[in-house]
Amino acid sequence: MTTQKRRLHKRLLSGFGLALAIALSAFLLLSASKSGSIWFASIWFLALLPAVLCALICYIGDPDRTRTTSFYWLVPCLLGVLVCLASYFVLQEGVICIVMLSPVWLVSGWAGAFIMRSQRHRKGKTLQSSFLIIPLAAAMVEAQLPTPHEAVAVSRTVIVRAAPEDIWPYAVASHDIRPDEGRWTISHDVIGIPRPTESRVVGSGIGAVRTAYWGDHVNFEERIVAWAPGRKLGWDFNFTNSSVQDYTDKHISPDGEFLTIKSGDYVLRRISPHQTELTLTTRYVAKTHVNPYARIWGELMMGDIHDNVLSIIKARAERDAALG
Repeated sequence: MTTQKRRLHKRLLSGFGLALAIALSAFLLLSASKSGSIWFASIWFLALLPAVLCALICYIGDPDRTRTTSFYWLVPCLLGVLVCLASYFVLQEGVICIVMLSPVWLVSGWAGAFIMRSQRHRKGKTLQSSFLIIPLAAAMVEAQLPTPHEAVAVSRTVIVRAAPEDIWPYAVASHDIRPDEGRWTISHDVIGIPRPTESRVVGSGIGAVRTAYWGDHVNFEERIVAWAPGRKLGWDFNFTNSSVQDYTDKHISPDGEFLTIKSGDYVLRRISPHQTELTLTTRYVAKTHVNPYARIWGELMMGDIHDNVLSIIKARAERDAALG
């Protein structure tokens, strides 16, 4: 290996080391902040930070702009892998958070790397000082912006070959849900969201309380606010403990700073004597500066949860209808 190559390798390792140190410092500062959870769902953290880190690595690792384009494509990929591994094994971050951050970090990293490549002709300290000024200025500006609150509804519908009266009992409560019931989903089988195992209801009609159990540890309450047998069952969510957050992702609270899951309902519509349209809807409020991006993941994950639950109800109701 020539002296020039050794020099470039050392600079590249230094660049990655500095970038990881900055990322770790940012994570620790945000975690210690009272408003840390908000910053984890900010434009600054999601888009600007990875862009600056990748630009910094490219600036240090390619001082003479002699590296090929592939170098600028690979730097964000390698940084993303290192950050994901460190987040999971060292910082004990949840898979949900890592999966949600990875795509936007990668795209932002590429943007930062290629902006740096296009600006390498600039001399002096302007380019160097921008590494400090741009992130700080952007963070200060974003901190002053009001956080938008956006009401979102996620719905899924299934056609069940059964009458509404056969479906209604399973919409109200489902017991002893086996691991092989339901359907394959990205959210359950790849990301690792726990599957429902049981739902129990205490009381009948409006005011009844249903408790949903997911996996071995997650549980939460649903207070019934609409009760029309064979037609509609509605509820307000009541998260009485932190089990959802503890066993999914510590930054994602269902009743927290940037997300509030509010209500849900089943609507049953008879479409023939032995067929029913069953719709499950969940409503939540997104409270971040990146609501459009958050909605994409909400549609995927909430939609997967709906599809799985509807699949269980459909199979059980159709089995009962077939038995007569």
